[in-house]
Amino acid sequence: MDIVYLFQDPYPWDIRVEKIVTSLADAGHDLHVVARNRGTERTHDLLGNRFDVYRLPPGFGQRSSQLLNFPAFFSPIWIGRLMQTVRRTQASLIIVRDLPLAATALFVSRLTGVPVIMDMAENYPAMIESTWRFRGARPLDYLIRNPRLLKRLERFVVPRLTGVMVVSEASRRRVQSLKSTMPPVWVVGNTPSIERSAKHIEHPAAIAVRAHSGVKLLYVGFLEHMRGLEIVIRALPTLLAHGVEPLLTIVGDGEHRAELERLAASLGVASSVHFVGWIDQRFLPGIIAAADICLIPHYVTEHTDTTLPNKIFDYMAQAKPVVVSHAAALKDIVENYHCGATYTDTSPSELAGELLMLTDPERRKKLGEAGLKAVRQTFNWDVDRLALLGAVDHVGRRGISRPNSTKKMS
Repeated sequence: MDIVYLFQDPYPWDIRVEKIVTSLADAGHDLHVVARNRGTERTHDLLGNRFDVYRLPPGFGQRSSQLLNFPAFFSPIWIGRLMQTVRRTQASLIIVRDLPLAATALFVSRLTGVPVIMDMAENYPAMIESTWRFRGARPLDYLIRNPRLLKRLERFVVPRLTGVMVVSEASRRRVQSLKSTMPPVWVVGNTPSIERSAKHIEHPAAIAVRAHSGVKLLYVGFLEHMRGLEIVIRALPTLLAHGVEPLLTIVGDGEHRAELERLAASLGVASSVHFVGWIDQRFLPGIIAAADICLIPHYVTEHTDTTLPNKIFDYMAQAKPVVVSHAAALKDIVENYHCGATYTDTSPSELAGELLMLTDPERRKKLGEAGLKAVRQTFNWDVDRLALLGAVDHVGRRGISRPNSTKKMS
């Protein structure tokens, strides 16, 4: 069938979108991604001779592009582009990524008769609520990124969808609790491809990590206040006081980076923290493999309690012990599969204590091997791909009404 994936951000690249659209294409479906335009990109691309990307208009400069491409659910630009793509491809299904454009997809669905599945990669209202908590609300946020309004929007939209894909069992339970009558909810996790995880491509950051003689800590992801990295940096002096020479490698970037650098300097541990910045995803398996201990220090919120970031499985796929905050979804994985340790999210001393216990190589090896076993058996894309295909097949078996239109876009 022809499937349109509606994505509020630019594409390429997003690892979850890539896995979903390529898996569906491999299964024989025709995929069409509708995405934001950075302002310099073509409105149509054929990627890898496998699927089409239809972008919004680029505008006439940065401000024009931002205005045209802003993912407001009532945007006539997004509605028009989605409607055009659905009709000209004779799409049988719309998959919409997260909440911002879900109402857009639902509106087009009502006009065309094409069913909609939401790919709920995030608990979006809770994510925005966390942003307000740690960063503060900006003036326009009260209108366009207001968590209270987003929760109301979610309660309106989700029960009217054909189905929902979520990333964890905790997220499934939350979605099913929104109303007494809900559409089917499938868990399609943020899990890695075993084949991709096995490819280690050399990067200078991996060489620097391996060269360090002490304990090697690694964090991969955005540098935002809610990520809890200041707790990790505050734990480093305790490690040093116990004779441990840590190297904390941070792969990623964000608005909190400068503050983290100042904190490391003020605590006298700047030489123990290496900020790498963003790197190409293909280098990550090799960098993870070079580390001793991998971290997910996210502060505990409603968002982190229900969301499983793909990095926990990327870490486990390299047989690395994972140390995570006590966010429910993360804690469940670590405790049920005995692949690491947890600590109270705001306690540097508790984190330092867990890291000191993991200076034992044999302990790290045992936990890392347990994590790798869990990935090979359960938490991998081969498993989640089947859940994805099952969700799409379920919708296909229900039957749909197809819009009358010309077949392909030029």
